Amino acid sequence: MKAVFIHTNCILRDSHCDTELPPEGWRLEPATLEAVRSLSGPDQLVIVYGESTLDQPVNPLQSELLRQVEAGGGQIDVVLNCPHGDNPACHCWGEQPCLLWRPAAMLELALPDSFVIADSKRDLNTAIAAGVRPLMTLNGRTIAEVIGEAPSTKDFPIAPDLTTAVSYIRAEQDITQANGQPRQPAKPQPSIYELEARAATLPTLEVTSQRLLALRQKQAEVRIKTTDLARWLSFFVIGALGVTLGIAYLLTHLYRVQPFPSFIYWVTLQFIPRTWRGLLFIVIGMGVIWLAVRSFVRSDLYDRFQRFIKRMRER
Repeated sequence: MKAVFIHTNCILRDSHCDTELPPEGWRLEPATLEAVRSLSGPDQLVIVYGESTLDQPVNPLQSELLRQVEAGGGQIDVVLNCPHGDNPACHCWGEQPCLLWRPAAMLELALPDSFVIADSKRDLNTAIAAGVRPLMTLNGRTIAEVIGEAPSTKDFPIAPDLTTAVSYIRAEQDITQANGQPRQPAKPQPSIYELEARAATLPTLEVTSQRLLALRQKQAEVRIKTTDLARWLSFFVIGALGVTLGIAYLLTHLYRVQPFPSFIYWVTLQFIPRTWRGLLFIVIGMGVIWLAVRSFVRSDLYDRFQRFIKRMRER
């Protein structure tokens, strides 16, 4: 799964919305709605990001934006906000781009295949640090007004409006599909557990589309089934070990009480030294396990299991 991250201001500027007015007082233009609508796809999420507060994961501007985009036939899957303001503990932007790392870890996004439609130089630097392809939209501003006279990097397209930025994304995706991925490797991404350990420094994340809620539920079901399988296998191994030890101790006790018939001597390989006998039984046991795994891999059940996992990942 990949994503297109769009700053809230990019959408509002594209429709010349006056953010000083109440949200109910502005309307997104048809071209803006169409640009946002065209970004959504079966393997691509649309994520709107910006700033808000901890007690308000979706600010009023974004709530109205969501409503109008949905009414126009579009879909925004996630609203992502930095709640820290000027707090130095913030790890959302720059060299610690948790604004992009957190949704990537939680939603299993491929950041090298994703895009950021940026509104400022800070957005650009955050995208570059995370290994995401940035695009800048001017929406009536000059390049100098947005990123200054000497930008830290020049390897990003600049679009006059959101519609043009979307066309750039489509062109790059077509080129990537035909020729492969040209991007440089990004900074290693921390795991979800490492990120949650510093939760106070992270952005807020609100899932806003039914399709993503359904997808996350299915992913959770797959994880639960995998966890159950591992737990059942652990119980089986421990139980089998207990049964084996119990049988061994019971046979030892019975042998001491009353000698077994002579053929037991040969069946239990008593003529082989004890160390070699133990190793031989381990090899035989491993061979039986290998045969069981091989039989499962060749079975129709395994093929169906693989197809199921593939469908879950594609969704």
